[in-house]
Amino acid sequence: MIYLLPWLISILQGFFLLTALIPAAARPRMPLLIFWGALTGMATTALLTFTSFLFFNTLIPAYAIGINIGAIPALFLMARRNTLNLPFAKGSWDRNDLVGLHVLLLFTVPVILHALLFPDGGWDAWSCWNLKARFLFLGGENWRGMMDPALWRSNIAYPFLLPLENVWFWCFGTEPNTTVTLATTCRITFLMSGLLFFGLKELRGRISSILAPLWVLSIMFIVKLASSQYSDLLVGVWLLSALLGFRLFVERRCAAYLTLALMSLGFMGFTKSEGLMLAAITLGILGTVVLFSNELKRMALGSWKALLIAGLLSFLPTLIFQIFWAPNSHTFINGLTSADKPASLERLQAALMFLGLEFISPKWNAFWLILCGGIILGGTRAFRRGLWIIPAIIGAYILSIVGVYTVNTFFEILWWLSTTLNRILFALVPALVFWLFLAHEKN
Repeated sequence: MIYLLPWLISILQGFFLLTALIPAAARPRMPLLIFWGALTGMATTALLTFTSFLFFNTLIPAYAIGINIGAIPALFLMARRNTLNLPFAKGSWDRNDLVGLHVLLLFTVPVILHALLFPDGGWDAWSCWNLKARFLFLGGENWRGMMDPALWRSNIAYPFLLPLENVWFWCFGTEPNTTVTLATTCRITFLMSGLLFFGLKELRGRISSILAPLWVLSIMFIVKLASSQYSDLLVGVWLLSALLGFRLFVERRCAAYLTLALMSLGFMGFTKSEGLMLAAITLGILGTVVLFSNELKRMALGSWKALLIAGLLSFLPTLIFQIFWAPNSHTFINGLTSADKPASLERLQAALMFLGLEFISPKWNAFWLILCGGIILGGTRAFRRGLWIIPAIIGAYILSIVGVYTVNTFFEILWWLSTTLNRILFALVPALVFWLFLAHEKN
């Protein structure tokens, strides 16, 4: 029960932050505000915990708890000045919201049951993010030992938003137990499904939006990956958050949503190397759209201070890590310049072949085929009103990943593709389902 307290603190932080950020007239309905706030609060509590390592070069649990609790009154006062509504006031939730919430809880049960079978997560999760979390919690002033070149198989160049989220919960206990890591992956899955449902319901106004997360959580392979404690789940949920924020920015002409989208990209960059690449691609495309639209550009310039502060604060941990701490990659050989392991057409062909095989693999329960069929049935609606942004981002990201597989010749290509490509595609699932359902929006 003690671990309910850190979750409550993170929910309050995120809820008050979003309430302070978004004007009351443009604010989303309460269910989405709570889910989005809970997700945002997971990141803010983790990053405030990170300041313990910045200022003291070690984890001081009392400091981490104090600074996170201390942030709540300040955020509360900011939210109160911007019209604070009670989360469970009469009329805040309608009947469809409650029905959808109960259905989401029901469909999260398989994720919980599968996570209970593998409390340490997948082998890669244990050797990467869970090992990093233990270094952060137990390493004292030697916590940077996680980046020792001898541990290169643990992806020492990966940043550590997910480990910090676990460390924040461990601050309330005495040991780094697996209950927290198991609960974290289930909690992120639940928030992802809630953000997908209530986000679509906010935009479409239909209870049928519940089919989006149910489709995702009905695929056993996705359940397996969602419960395996990989950071790819965080990459996917932050991409969904950024796209939802930008969509609401365009529709409601409220710059606060653009600020929220920018924050989401900053958090995504602190998850793993692929997350930073995807954040950069997304930022580039969204920024181009804003610059080429006079109205959107005018709104962005009108809130440039908020955007600048949000961008700096959310990307700052990644910048600090990449500039000062990240070791040189021990798993990279530039095949364009290497004489021993040159890049070849065969590597490119293998990457494209595996990509095609993943699309038709039975483990996905025909997810990709159904997705493509749905987009085709949507016709031009799938690309109207700026929806083309989503396939543009995902297409550019996949091409970049194929390029990495081709140019980086350190790993044997077939093994590398077979162990990592499915997780990279898994991170894109929430955003793609979000796109499909918006493509069939009639109003």
